[in-house]
Amino acid sequence: MPFSYAMPVNTEWNSRPMDTVLNAAAHLGHPFGDSLVRPGQALLLDGPLACGKTTLLRSFAERAAAAGRLVITATCSPCERDLPFGVVSQLARGARKSAGGPPEVPGLPDILRGTSDPVDRAEIARLCHRLCTLLIDYAEHTPLLLAVDDVRHSDPASAHFLLQLVRRLDSARVAAVFTDDLSLPAPTLPLRYELLRSQRLHRIGLGPLTPDEVADVVVAELGETASPRAGDVYAATGGNRLLLHTLLADYREHGEARQTGYGQSFLSCLHRNEPIFLDVVRALAVVGFSLPATDLAWLTGHEPEPIGQVLAALTGAGLMDEGAFRQEAARLSVLNDTPARARRTLHQRAARLLHDQGRPATTIARHLVRAGRIPDSWSPELLLEVAEQVAVGEEASVAVDLLEQSLEQCPHQERRAALQAKLAEAEWKINPSTATRHHTPLYGAVRAGRLGLPDSVTLLMQLLWKGGLTEVEGLLAHLREDPAATDQLHAIEAALTCTYPWLAERRPAPAHHGGSAATRAAVWPRAGTVLADVLTGGQTHDTVRRAEEVLRELQLGHDPACQEQAGLFALLALVYGGRIDLASAWCEGALGETGAGPHVPMRQAVLAAARSEIALRRGDLAEAAERSRAALTHASPGAWGVAVGLPLGSLILACTRMGRHEEAGFHVAQTVPNAMFKSSYGLHYLYARGHYFLAAGRHQAALADFLLCGELLTDWGLSSGCDPVPWRIGAAEAWLAQGNHDQARILVYQQLSRPHTDGARARGQSLRLLAATSSAKRRPQLLNEAVGLFTEQEDKYELARTLWDLSQAYHALGEKKQARRTMRRAWHVAKMCDAASLYEEWLPADDQSQAVAPAPKADAGIERLTHSERRVASLAAMGYTNREIAGKLYVTASTVEQHLTRVFRKLDIKHREQLPTELYADRMELA
Repeated sequence: MPFSYAMPVNTEWNSRPMDTVLNAAAHLGHPFGDSLVRPGQALLLDGPLACGKTTLLRSFAERAAAAGRLVITATCSPCERDLPFGVVSQLARGARKSAGGPPEVPGLPDILRGTSDPVDRAEIARLCHRLCTLLIDYAEHTPLLLAVDDVRHSDPASAHFLLQLVRRLDSARVAAVFTDDLSLPAPTLPLRYELLRSQRLHRIGLGPLTPDEVADVVVAELGETASPRAGDVYAATGGNRLLLHTLLADYREHGEARQTGYGQSFLSCLHRNEPIFLDVVRALAVVGFSLPATDLAWLTGHEPEPIGQVLAALTGAGLMDEGAFRQEAARLSVLNDTPARARRTLHQRAARLLHDQGRPATTIARHLVRAGRIPDSWSPELLLEVAEQVAVGEEASVAVDLLEQSLEQCPHQERRAALQAKLAEAEWKINPSTATRHHTPLYGAVRAGRLGLPDSVTLLMQLLWKGGLTEVEGLLAHLREDPAATDQLHAIEAALTCTYPWLAERRPAPAHHGGSAATRAAVWPRAGTVLADVLTGGQTHDTVRRAEEVLRELQLGHDPACQEQAGLFALLALVYGGRIDLASAWCEGALGETGAGPHVPMRQAVLAAARSEIALRRGDLAEAAERSRAALTHASPGAWGVAVGLPLGSLILACTRMGRHEEAGFHVAQTVPNAMFKSSYGLHYLYARGHYFLAAGRHQAALADFLLCGELLTDWGLSSGCDPVPWRIGAAEAWLAQGNHDQARILVYQQLSRPHTDGARARGQSLRLLAATSSAKRRPQLLNEAVGLFTEQEDKYELARTLWDLSQAYHALGEKKQARRTMRRAWHVAKMCDAASLYEEWLPADDQSQAVAPAPKADAGIERLTHSERRVASLAAMGYTNREIAGKLYVTASTVEQHLTRVFRKLDIKHREQLPTELYADRMELA
C-alpha cells in the first residue's frame, strides 16, 4: 500500500500554501517536510476542483527551481486528450528552453510538430523509452522535477511516457509532482494504478476549507467588522478556495457576488474538466433546481452513473450544494455561457420532463416559451391544458407568452380559435385593452362555428365589460338560438342583469342537478346569478351563503375564466345587500392574500374598486379615495371599459365629500364610454356626479342625475330589489336644497317603505332626511335613532352629518348645552373621516365662537391609559357629561371624575376639548 494521508492546507488565502503544507508535513515526519521533493520520489496532490492543488504544485516547482533544479511543467486538459504526446510536447518545450537541457529524441520533434503520426503502440513505446532514458541520463548531473497538473486528462501516449518514468524513479535523480482528483474516473487508468501502487508515491489530500477556516480568511481579508458575514461567505463558497478568493474580491469592490467575478471563477472550474461537467451544470442552470441523476441523464444524454460522480465531485469541491447553486451569479454565468441552441434544447427537454412529473404548470410554460419553438410532440390540447393551469395562478404573462407562441405555430383553424380565446383570456388578466385585439377574429370564429361554447360565453363576458354592444347583441342572438347553450343561458341572462339589464331576458333557473358539469362547476355563472337575485329580489340568507361560496372558490383558484367579474359580482352582492362587514372581511382577508400578486393587475384593480366602495359606505373617505386611485392605476380607465363607472364614481364621491371639489371636477370632466350609461356601472358614476353637482350648488343637474338612476332601474326591471345606489336619498337631498320639502318627503317615505333596502344604513339616511322635513319637536327623536343606526354600521360620514343635524335640532329647541356637546361630537367625527366639506362649513373662518380647542396628536400618552381610563376618556371626547358617562358604564359620577383627572394628567391637558380625536374611535359602539 502507498504511504497516504490527508492534511489541512492554507487556513489563510494570503499565506503561502507551500509553507503551511511543509510545516504540517514536517510535524508528521513527512520526507518533504524539511526540504524539497527528493529525487526518486513522487508526490500526488489529490483533491476536488479548485481546492488549491495547482497553487501548491506551482509552489513546489518554484522551490525546486530556486534550488537549481531543472523544472519542466505541463498542464493536461480534456480537450487535448486526443492530441498524441500533447503533454510530452509541453515537457519537451520546457526542457528546450533550459540552457544545457537534454537532447531531442529522434523522430519525436516531427510528431510534436504534427508532420507525422506514431505508427503503432510499439513505436510509441520506443519513443517513450528513449525520452525517459534521455531525461534520466540528463538528471545524473542536473536533478530534474516534473510537475504535471490534472494528470488524469493526459493523452494516452503521454500517459505511457509518464507510466514508464514513474516505474524507473527508484534508480533516477528525477522527482515528480502530479495533481489529480481520485474521486473521479480517469481515462488513463494504468497510470493512476501505477502511481497508487508505487512505494515512492506520497499523497497529500486537499479539500474545501472548514467554516472556521473560512471565518479566519474573511477576517484576515476584510477585517474584524466582516466577521458576522463569515457564515454567508461559507454558504456561498462551500469553503472552495477559488470561489472564496473571488467572492471576497467581489465584496471588496462591489459589495456582492458578481457574474464577472464569482460567476467566471465558477465557470473556469467547469471548463477545466470533461464536457460532462458543463453538460450537467448547464442542465441544472436551465431547470433552476436540483435534480436526481436519472432526470439529468434524460436531459443531457449521459448515463446516470457518471452524472452521479459529477454531482458528488461538485459537492465535494464546495462548488454546489447537492446539485443546487450556491449563488444566483453562478447560475446566470452558466446560462450565459451556454450556446443558444443547446439552451433551447434543454428547455424543450425540461418542459417534457417536468410535465411528465406533474410539476407546476407555470414552470413548464416558462421552459416552453424559452425553448423558442414548441416541439411538435406538444399537441394544442396539451398546450391549452398547461396554459389554463398557469392562468389560475398569478403569472398570466407566462400563459400569454406560451399561447402566443402556440398560436404562431398552429396551422389548424379550429385549434387556432381555441388558442386565441385562451390568449385573450390570459391577456385580460393583465390588461383588458390588449385583449380586445382578439375580439373581432373570435367573434368571426363564433359565427363560423369554430369556437366552443365555454369560450364563446367568455368572449361575451369580455364584450360586456368593454361595451361592444353591437357584437354583444349579435353574439347573444347566436347563443340564444344554439340548443347546446341552453344550460348556460340562465347564467348568461343573470350576468346581463348585473351589467346590461335592458339586454336580459328572464329565464327560469335550471333544475338543481340539471345542466352540464362544466356549467355547474363554473364560478362566474353562479356569481352573476347571486348578484342578479340581490338586484331583483333583495338580500337573503341564501344569497349571502351563495356569495361567500363563490368567493371561497375564487380564493382556492377554481375556474380561471372571468375570475375578476365573478369576484366583483359576489362582493357587490354583499355590499348592495348591506353586508359591508362580510365584504370587508373577504377583501382584507383571503381575497387580499390571493389577489395581491403583481402579475395580475386586473385582479388587483377589481379588488381595490370593491374596497373603495366598502370604504365609502363606512365613511372612510381618505381610504375610499386611495383605493379608487389604486384601482385606476392597476388598470387604466380604458382597461376598465364600462366598469370604470365603479372606481371613478367612488373617487368623485370621496373627493367631493372631502371638500376636494377641484379634483372631483377634474374626474367628472374625464371622457367615459357612452355604453357605461347603459350599464349598471353607470349608476355609480351618475350618483357620484349628482353629489358633485349638489356640492357645487347645481341643484337641478344633481336632481337630474339622481332621478336618471331611478328611471334606469325602473326601465330595467330592478326597482324591487336592492338598489346599487341610494338614488332616492340623493334626489331627496336635491329637492331639499331647492326648498321643496314635499317632494323630498315623498321620496323618503318611498325609501322607508321598500321591503329590500340597504339595511340599517338606508334607514338611517331616510330618518335624517325625514327629520329635515318634520317639526322641530320630532327631529331629535328621528335623528337619535339615525345616530344609533350609523354608529352600528360604523358609517362615520353619515354619523357626522346626523350629529350636526341633531345639534341644530337641540339648538332650535333651546337646549344650548346639549347642542354644543352634540356639535362637538359631530366635528370630531367629521375630522376623523376627513370630511372637510362638513367640518370646514361648520366652523367658518370669520366665526370662531364655536371653534373647538385643538387636540394634540395621539402619542404615547394614550398608550399609558388603562382600559377603564380609556373608556371614560373616549366617551368624554364624544361630548358626554360625567353623569351620562356614568350611566353608560354603570359606575358613579365620582368614579368618572377620578378617571378623567388621571387622564388629563397623563395626556398633559387641562380641558375636555383637548382630548385627542383618536379616543373617539374607541367608543363608537357606545355612541
